[in-house]
Amino acid sequence: MEIERSSGILVHISSLPSSYGIGDFGPQAYKFIDFLVETRQKIWQILPITPTQSPSPYSGMSAFGGHWWLISPEKLVENNFLSKNDLKMIDLSKFHDDYVAYKDVRNLKEELLGKAYEHFKMNDKEAENKLKDFFEQQRYWIDDFTLFLTIKEQYENGTWADWPDPLRRHQSSALDQIRQEKKDRIQYHLFVQYVFHQQWFELKKYANNQHVKIMGDMPIYIDYDSVDVWAHADLFQLDKENTMKPTVISGFPPDQGADAQIWNMPIYNWNDDNVKPRLFDWWIERLRHALNTVDMLRIDHFRGLESHYVIPVDIKTQKPKMSEARWIKTPGDEFFTTITRTLGKDVPLIIEDIGALTPEVLELRDRFQLHGVRIAQKGFTYDADNMYAPHNFIPRSVAYTGSHDNPTTLQWWTKEASSKEKRQFIDYIRRPIGDQDELIDGLTLEKHVDKHICWYLIQLVMQSASNAAIIQIQDILNVATRMNEPGSSADMDHNGPQNWSWRFQWSQLTSDIRTRLKTLTQMYGRDLKYGKSIPPDDMVMKDSKCLIQ
Repeated sequence: MEIERSSGILVHISSLPSSYGIGDFGPQAYKFIDFLVETRQKIWQILPITPTQSPSPYSGMSAFGGHWWLISPEKLVENNFLSKNDLKMIDLSKFHDDYVAYKDVRNLKEELLGKAYEHFKMNDKEAENKLKDFFEQQRYWIDDFTLFLTIKEQYENGTWADWPDPLRRHQSSALDQIRQEKKDRIQYHLFVQYVFHQQWFELKKYANNQHVKIMGDMPIYIDYDSVDVWAHADLFQLDKENTMKPTVISGFPPDQGADAQIWNMPIYNWNDDNVKPRLFDWWIERLRHALNTVDMLRIDHFRGLESHYVIPVDIKTQKPKMSEARWIKTPGDEFFTTITRTLGKDVPLIIEDIGALTPEVLELRDRFQLHGVRIAQKGFTYDADNMYAPHNFIPRSVAYTGSHDNPTTLQWWTKEASSKEKRQFIDYIRRPIGDQDELIDGLTLEKHVDKHICWYLIQLVMQSASNAAIIQIQDILNVATRMNEPGSSADMDHNGPQNWSWRFQWSQLTSDIRTRLKTLTQMYGRDLKYGKSIPPDDMVMKDSKCLIQ
C-alpha cells in the first residue's frame, strides 16, 4: 500500500466533546471532521473501538464487536430509537467536559440502550427482520459475541473460565440451551451492535465523502476474558486439560532502564502446525472485518509478529515466571504471505516498528513494504544515524510528534527531556549562519522554543519525508495531559481523571491554531490533490542500521 503525502490528527473518539460524558458518534464527531477539512487534514487516527471491560481501548473483550460507550444518544433520537424527552430526563451535571467519568457513562449508555431496544421492538414492524439480516451479515463473529455477553451477565460478569464446564468449553448443546432461555437478551446485544454499526458507518461515510480517511488501531493481543479466547480456545496456549487458563502470557523485557512489562494476555499457538491454518483464518477474518470498518489500520507491537516475548506462568497460581521469559520466533513471513495472498498486496497496514528492534524485524517490514512509524520525540537522544531523527525519516513511514503511549510534546519538553536532548534539539533547528543570539519575538531561541515547543516539533514532522504526518491533538492544543501512562492502571468505577479519560473542548481549538495548522499543511505539500509516489526501493534510504539496541 502507498499512502499519499498527507497529514492528520490523532485523537480518540472518547476524547471528543459531548454533552453525555464521553465523545461519541454524534454531532461533535461530524464537527471534528469539518475541522479536519477546514485545516486540510486527510487522516483521522483513532484508537481501537472494540468493546472493553476497562477504560483502556487496548484491553479488548472482542476482536470484532463495537464499543457501545461510543453510541450517540442524539443519533438514537435522530434514528427514532429514543424520544427527545428521554434525553431531557438525563442529569448532565454529573458529567465533565475535560475527562470521562467511566462509571457514570457506562450506567447511562446501558440505560439508554435498554430503552432504545424496547422502543425498537414495539415500534418497528421490521425489527426482527432487520436484526436477522444483520446477524447473517456478521455471522462469523456475532453469534459467539452475543452468547458470550449473555452468559457473562448470567454469571455476574465472572471470567468465562469460572463458568460450568459445558459452557466454558463452548459445547453446542449447552449453547443451544442458552439461545432458547435467553433469546431476548441475546437479541438485545445484537441490537446494540446493529446500532453501533449503523452510527459508525454513517460517520465514516461522512468522513470519506470529505476526503478524510479513518486510520484505526489494532492491538496484536486480546484479553484472556474475551469472546475470541473462549470461542477459539485452540488458537491460544491454554491449559486445555484442566483450568483453561493461560500457560504463557505476553509482555516485554526490561528496556533502556525500564522494568519488564507483564501484559497478562494469552499468546497465540503460532508454532503448532495443526492449529496454524485455523489461526491464520481467524486473523484474516479479523483483518478483513477491521479494514471494512476503517480505511487504514495500524497494528500495535509489530515486533511480536517476528518474535514474541513469552512469559511462562504457574498454572495453579497464575503468577508469571519472569526468570524463564524469552523471545520465540513467530512465523511472520508465512503469516504476511498468507495475508497478502488472501487480502491482496495493497492491504493498507501501518505497523508499530518500535522497541527491541532487530534486523529481522525491519527485514520483515520491508519485505512486505509496510509503513512503519517514526516518533519525533525519540529523535534527539542518539547520533545522526538515529532512525527517529527527522532527517532519517523515509517516505514509507508515518511520522508522529508522539503517540497515545508517549508524553505530549509539552510534557516531554518540560518534564522528561534531558538537558542533552534539549541542547541537541536547539542545535538541530538553529540557523546555519547569522547571529545565534538574535531575538525572536523578543525572546532568545531557547526561550522561544520553551514557549512554542509543540509547533517546532509539529513543523519538523510536517516537513519530513514521511508520506503521512500525524499530530497528537494535545500537541496542537499545547497541553501536557497525556492519554495513557504505560504501566499505570485505570478503574471503571473511578469517576475522576485517570488513564484514557482525557477530553478536549472546542474553545481550545482557536482560530490561530486552525490557521497555523492549515498553513503548515499547505506549506509542506500535505494537501495536494494527488499524492507523492514512493521512490523505488533503491532510492529509499535504508534504515536497517538505525537500531535501538
